[in-house]
Amino acid sequence: MEDWIIGLQPRMSEIEMCLANVPQDILSLILSKLFFKDYCNFKMVCKSWNLICPVRPLLPPINLPEFHSPCLMIPHMSNCSWKIYHSLYNNSYYLEFPELMDAEVLYSKYGWLLMSKDEFMLFFFNPFTRKKIELPPTTKSFFSICFTSPPTDSNCIIFGFLYPEPYNHLDFTFIKVGDGEWKSKLVIIDSDLVISNCPPVFLNGVYYFLECKFRNIIAFDLTKEEYEFILIEYDNSSEGSTCAEEADEDDNCSEGITCAEEADEDDNCSEESTSVNEEEEQDRAGDEEEEGEEEFEAPPVIHESYMLEVDGDICWVFVTGNERRVSIHKLDLSELHWIKLKSLRDKCLYVSINGSFAETSDVSGITNKIYFNKFHDKSGIMYSLTSGMYYSIEGGFASKDAYGLTEVDYGVWLKPTLDQM
Repeated sequence: MEDWIIGLQPRMSEIEMCLANVPQDILSLILSKLFFKDYCNFKMVCKSWNLICPVRPLLPPINLPEFHSPCLMIPHMSNCSWKIYHSLYNNSYYLEFPELMDAEVLYSKYGWLLMSKDEFMLFFFNPFTRKKIELPPTTKSFFSICFTSPPTDSNCIIFGFLYPEPYNHLDFTFIKVGDGEWKSKLVIIDSDLVISNCPPVFLNGVYYFLECKFRNIIAFDLTKEEYEFILIEYDNSSEGSTCAEEADEDDNCSEGITCAEEADEDDNCSEESTSVNEEEEQDRAGDEEEEGEEEFEAPPVIHESYMLEVDGDICWVFVTGNERRVSIHKLDLSELHWIKLKSLRDKCLYVSINGSFAETSDVSGITNKIYFNKFHDKSGIMYSLTSGMYYSIEGGFASKDAYGLTEVDYGVWLKPTLDQM
């Protein structure tokens, strides 16, 4: 009797057979409409679907809106893998960057990371083109740093200050892309001043550093190589109104006019005018009595602070108390005080300790919000200035405090760009 060899194959279910028999032109059309994460899931449906997919791209296709949306880059310190989280779609994927092994993010902006390796070796890296631009080594590690434009711009300047030694010595250090040597300017400050680790903000040719007590700003003009200390008033009485609010209520109020100025110009604002007159009378009375300077009213205990430029103004986001309540102020350089804002209008902010930026958006539901490097389970977190509450991007979480949220160490926001040399 002859031996028979029978090959058994698993029987496909009717659903699997239907999926496997979908025409390729239909599958290709579906594939062209998918976001990156859905693209990866598409490949795992069945063998025939996987075969029509091209080799997995390193990044989402540039013709997808997902590619151009701000993302939070989260390094895995033990290897060269980075998690890329897109807040607009609340999805993430992983990329390998061997070039960034053992490197630390110092600052991010314009789609570029400024990295440090072995403390003194600095370089730019664009994770979306993998372009790398080396910088000359420094003699010490940086305490705070920024750059003024994309490193592909010949006018890009890297500016910051090194870890102070001794403590009241600030060594401002800077270099222009393409130069072969760092330059420095030593400044001796009051021993009571402690500089915040917020990256400096570059505005109109001047670099602004924030002091930890938020009463002082150090302004450094690089063209003149001169600096000055600016005493800034934190005034709780200014928290009740902002230009943005007045603009919504009165078309005659422009963005550059504060509420006190509006009160002087509009006879209908009787309450504001009365308040201004009372303040002026108090000031005159204080002068007559030859009293000393009015005592500075410090802000609440601050756990997080971020400084950034928004439409030509310096803004300061800070998080206070155990509940992590959020406030945002705009710096009025003419009057030397912080003005509390309650609306960002068509702006949304992306803030992280090593780089923050503002984005203009016409997408409904994402403006007037601040995006942190915080998560609720696997969902990103945003803070709404309209309601004064934290929300998870996928929904299901809403709270006035940050209890139960996790913060990502070393995560940094970035706006993807294909900018190259």
